Amino acid sequence: MLRISKLTDYAIIILIRLALNAQRIVSAAGIAEEVHLALPTVSKILKILAEAKLVISFRGPGGGYQLAKNATETTIAEVVLVMEGKLAMTECCAPINDCDLDSLCAVKENWQVINKMIFSVLAGFTLHDMIRPLEKSSMKLRGIPVTVQGIGHD
Repeated sequence: MLRISKLTDYAIIILIRLALNAQRIVSAAGIAEEVHLALPTVSKILKILAEAKLVISFRGPGGGYQLAKNATETTIAEVVLVMEGKLAMTECCAPINDCDLDSLCAVKENWQVINKMIFSVLAGFTLHDMIRPLEKSSMKLRGIPVTVQGIGHD
């Protein structure tokens, strides 16, 4: 199963909450309350996001967090990269490849192409896109027609 971690999912939820309050500085406790997550989890994620410059941290009374840039400029790929590291569908796509079959593999290049395509899809969606439901209509992915099925209520 291909899956992002809970922390990455939560990071996107937190960033979307900040995007909805773009002009406001929101405390970690306020964010935790609004998104129904534990404060230590929210604080941990915000620290990672601040180090990656996806959010700005304000200290002192009235301090908190705010998006570092517009929600239309932050891609889902950026968030995944910050939270998970480089996307690697298979061992041969990882920065350090420890696969015993690497020199004999007949599908390595194909996995690397697929890996890049998935990253490109994630890079095609922004925080702003995630604020509202995505359209359940046909999309084009590098010239290949892709129909979104099984999402939401049909």
